[in-house]
Amino acid sequence: MMNILKGIYRIFRCVREFVVSLFFILFVMICFAIVSLSSSDNKSKKEPEVFDSGALVIELDGYLADNSDEFGDFRRLLQSELSGSDEPMKISTFDVVRGIKKAQNDDRIKGLVLDLGNFRGADLPSLKFVGQAIKDFKNSGKEVVAIGSYYSQSQYYLASFADQIYLNSSGFVELKGLSYSNLYFKSMFDKIEAVPHIFRVGTYKSAVEPFIRNDMSPEAKDNAQLWLGQMWQNFSQDIADNRKIDAKDLVPEFSRYIEQYKALKGDDAQYAFQKKLVTHVVTKQQMDQALAMKFGGNKDRFNQIDFQDYMDTLSDRFNVSDRNKIAVINVEGAIVMGEGDENSAGSEPIVKALRKANRDSSVKGVILRVNSPGGSAMASELIRQELDTIQKSGKPVVTSMGGMAASGGYWIAATSDKIVASPATLTGSIGIFGLAVTFEKTAKNLGVSEDGVSTSPLAMSSGFKTLSKEQSELIQISIENGYDRFLELVSKGRKMTKAEVDKVAQGQVWTGESAYQKGLVDQLGDFNTAYDSLVELINQKRQADNQSKIENFATQWFVDQNDDLLSQLMRDFKMQLKVNLSTFLDLPFSNKLAQPVGLLSQFNDPKQSYLYCLNCGTVK
Repeated sequence: MMNILKGIYRIFRCVREFVVSLFFILFVMICFAIVSLSSSDNKSKKEPEVFDSGALVIELDGYLADNSDEFGDFRRLLQSELSGSDEPMKISTFDVVRGIKKAQNDDRIKGLVLDLGNFRGADLPSLKFVGQAIKDFKNSGKEVVAIGSYYSQSQYYLASFADQIYLNSSGFVELKGLSYSNLYFKSMFDKIEAVPHIFRVGTYKSAVEPFIRNDMSPEAKDNAQLWLGQMWQNFSQDIADNRKIDAKDLVPEFSRYIEQYKALKGDDAQYAFQKKLVTHVVTKQQMDQALAMKFGGNKDRFNQIDFQDYMDTLSDRFNVSDRNKIAVINVEGAIVMGEGDENSAGSEPIVKALRKANRDSSVKGVILRVNSPGGSAMASELIRQELDTIQKSGKPVVTSMGGMAASGGYWIAATSDKIVASPATLTGSIGIFGLAVTFEKTAKNLGVSEDGVSTSPLAMSSGFKTLSKEQSELIQISIENGYDRFLELVSKGRKMTKAEVDKVAQGQVWTGESAYQKGLVDQLGDFNTAYDSLVELINQKRQADNQSKIENFATQWFVDQNDDLLSQLMRDFKMQLKVNLSTFLDLPFSNKLAQPVGLLSQFNDPKQSYLYCLNCGTVK
């Protein structure tokens, strides 16, 4: 009886939270609309703050990604109120670089101040791209200053590009090396009695380890150790070059580190100063005074302009009018069928954006920007087919790989005219697997069963019934065909034999540097390198057609985004409700399923076929 009462109470609490949250969203949206109208009415009356001269303060409150979140500030406010959590802002790497580039030629900007206290990090290729922009800014003769109470590893990477690095006397610099980890769900599936049905080809085994193991296999560890070591070598060497020190001294052997640390009596700031990681160890007041002396103003506020305010002066990169344009299409996050969301790359909006770029006669070529671990095999192929159509129309396609372009992310890039990757890009993972999770045992434990009739063994499919022998056989054949198709695409696009591709495939993950050596990547570089390569391809084609060379191109990011604020909020709210509902009701797949639920929700391929790099886990 007590259990029944508890269940009724949990249902009541769930309904109450839903109603209160829904009314709160509506209330905030109404207030937001009123404030927006009021701001619009008073806009002409309000005098804008005038910035004459000083520093551009780059305060990155969040993490770097390819795409920014259009309604990020508003959604963060709602989520903070509803869940009590403060979600970091998603900041576009390209906007940051555009802002720094503009400041480089802005006479009002006398220098950059990197205030990275709230910066949550980024993948190494994004850090490198911003770092190169900072180097170019310095080459213009303007000073770059980094300030911080302390520096995390990602924060310090960017700070290392500065001329002067100020560290609070109570702070520290965190340099510890890189680690890689992944989540494994076998025990969780065992506890809720879910049954994962796995289909794979050849030695492509480690791809599905998270669903069938509780730890990383020795083979997967060897592969991960290889690319992680190369990534750290890239990371540490960049810092060492910037600070003009030996890369081996960044993270010395532990016995040597302890000896040096003890000699300084555990003073982290002095340790960083002695190792030449920072140039000044000061108090907050001394830091403020130094900035006022450099850029004018007073100790309370030096002459400055906030980066977000400065960004408002940039042109709109999504709406460009020009006779000669280069289109950029972003594929960021797991590739899924349908619309996707802010954390995934839906096939429908990407295909629409590609078609839009192809129909635009002013677009002369396309940069496919990929930052994805892959996903649905069908969604990946739909995107690749659209890229193939663009190429057949006479417009070259160059792929620019970001932090990750693996499995399905590599599939869509495979037949590009050229592939450009950062040395630290994670790519490869050429393989395909099938996955179908059924909950027949879980349902039985809950007192739920399903029964019925069908006209064939293939018609009766359900998450509450095990896969039939016939269904399993069909999926396995499809997976084998998919792997052979993957080899064919790479063979065609990279001009390799299928045997050569198979040798470097089998689900192995490579850094861009290794992929270049193995022929999977044509050139090492960043987004600017891809841009230059595309310009060269466009003009080569024009010269072959006896057309004049185009000297200048405008760059436009093409998107197909029809979502308004309300639809995004309700979509996020429904997803949150699904997770919270099971938690409120204390279902077997509640808290333990909340962690992988985001991953499983991305597995929506209609044929259960996936080009997904599950071993491209968290690097920190």
